[in-house]
Amino acid sequence: MDYRQRIISPTLRLALPREEDAPALFSLVQQERTHLSRHLAWPETVRCEADTLATVRANRRAYAAGDSAVYLLWLQERLSGVLSLNSISGSVGEIGYWLAAALTGRGVMSRAVQALMTWYLEDGRLDTFILRCGVQNRPCNRVAQRLGFSFYQREAQAEKIGERWVDHNVYHWRAGRNTLPQ
Repeated sequence: MDYRQRIISPTLRLALPREEDAPALFSLVQQERTHLSRHLAWPETVRCEADTLATVRANRRAYAAGDSAVYLLWLQERLSGVLSLNSISGSVGEIGYWLAAALTGRGVMSRAVQALMTWYLEDGRLDTFILRCGVQNRPCNRVAQRLGFSFYQREAQAEKIGERWVDHNVYHWRAGRNTLPQ
């Protein structure tokens, strides 16, 4: 199966990042830096377009090796966020994502995550998904709950963001045990 692009609807699609997407991705990260930095550690490390280009290249190498799959989320042909399988190990994929602040709360990420999961489930590439959310990141936790993930555990001090430690809720979804909404 070709996992380079997935059209979810006429206005929503996922696509592997291309080198020529680096300027737009860098710009979006800069625009969303305050929003992203509330729940993610990495935005503060993105200082120039070359950082983003290096990340795009590394993501493409990891995709080619089958280790991960990072997708740009395009809404109405505007770059709006990132959805990824941060790691792929056997039949297990760990999901990560972020979305522009103005688009949160509209179901965009829930639709995108569900489409990503369905895509990888269709041919049996993956059958289990893990999602880690900062305990205080309510939108992330709601996506996991809305999509039928089961709460697995709370990891204390799972990630350092700035000067504070953040606990994570860890969710699991497994084919045959969990079901995606219709």
